[in-house]
Amino acid sequence: MGFEDFIREIKSSLGEDILLGEVEKYSRDMWPLAILLEKLGAWRARPAAILAPRSVEEISLIVRKAGEHGVCLVPHGGGSSVTGASAPRDDCVLLTLSRMKRVLDFNPEDLVVTVEAGILLSELEEWLNHRGYTLRHVPQSFHLASVGGCIATLCSGQYSTGYGGIEDIVVNLEVVLPWGEAVWARSINTPRSSMGPDIKQIFIGSEGAFGIITKAALRVLPIPRHRVEASFQTPDFEKGLLAVRELMVTGLTPALARLSDETESLLRFGREKPVLLLLYESNYEDVLETIWRRAREVVEKKGGEYVGEEPYRKWISSRFNYEEDIKLIESMGLWFETLDIAATWSKLPQVDRKIKKALESLEEKPVVMAHASHFYITGASLYYTVLYRKDPELYWNIVETFMKTAEEVGATLSHHHGVGILKRKWIQRDPGASATILEKIKKTLDPKNVLSPPGLSSP
Repeated sequence: MGFEDFIREIKSSLGEDILLGEVEKYSRDMWPLAILLEKLGAWRARPAAILAPRSVEEISLIVRKAGEHGVCLVPHGGGSSVTGASAPRDDCVLLTLSRMKRVLDFNPEDLVVTVEAGILLSELEEWLNHRGYTLRHVPQSFHLASVGGCIATLCSGQYSTGYGGIEDIVVNLEVVLPWGEAVWARSINTPRSSMGPDIKQIFIGSEGAFGIITKAALRVLPIPRHRVEASFQTPDFEKGLLAVRELMVTGLTPALARLSDETESLLRFGREKPVLLLLYESNYEDVLETIWRRAREVVEKKGGEYVGEEPYRKWISSRFNYEEDIKLIESMGLWFETLDIAATWSKLPQVDRKIKKALESLEEKPVVMAHASHFYITGASLYYTVLYRKDPELYWNIVETFMKTAEEVGATLSHHHGVGILKRKWIQRDPGASATILEKIKKTLDPKNVLSPPGLSSP
């Protein structure tokens, strides 16, 4: 019993090539602190081994044998987490779904595509686009993130305002439970069911702690034929938020909305006032023209100044240039963190002011910029980029100050980045007392702690 016996038995059952030797490739995810520590020679995490199954049957066998031998597993999708949610653990085997990338079924009448969880979002989107359809789910990690990883971290993308987050796209899930049994959350695909609680929601956002997502049935849409891309300047950040709120509550919901504060607008667009980007889409040109005309009227009545398409196109063309952004930041001798929160409309302005004030009060002030890019009827997400001197101690001081302030002013501490190592200590504060339910679910489903992602499953 133990690790060596487990590996020997898995190789005997599934072949030598089930074991990957790419330890460095899987030594970290995209958590900025992990990247920094790696550059400083201080990131030591390595998986005990890396297994790459090719089917749900192989995953079931691996999970069952892990339980028998007392071995822990860390599920791994595309490795794009920015919170350390898919970081390896020295004592655990990393289980990557990178070989499970097939499109299994597509029903254009039902508008449902079923895929293996290891397929990348960009690969699936390209497959759908060739057939005239789209998932309309494009996070910045689009070219790195897998479908399963996105679901497991409750991620969101640039079209969330118009089309919802991943939780609105998932129709059904297959998961391998901690004892090795593979089950679908519901026996049939259906738009909705009240036959008991919606079981799939237990696994969406669980970061692999309750089960390994192996397949997903997802809602798709025909690609809209017409679109309007627009940019505005607003008098200040708060008035920009009010403009988008008016769009949301009057039925003029855009497919995409993104409002940058003054600092981000200056650095990204060379403009001193906040820049609001909007995208509207429709299959009917006349409908689009009417909605766009009304939306422009609303924004301009709130003080917005239309500045054409150029800022929007500049942003969208550089959307995935994060490697270039990192190089630019590093050339200035700085490093970065991105922190995402959300709050209701009445709290948003105060949340933004107090977080910036708290960070500016630190002895060594970081550069702080923000944007709002996921909007709802009841509120929005605020996303902060923080630039600071390359010092891990300073990093944790910034994070602690940010989290304490966000909690005090009534914001959730993660909108779409999940929990991971970065935020796991805060799980007792947000969601709060109900975290005991998560603990009891974990202990009931996985008393041996076979599934051990570094965030939700850890103390």
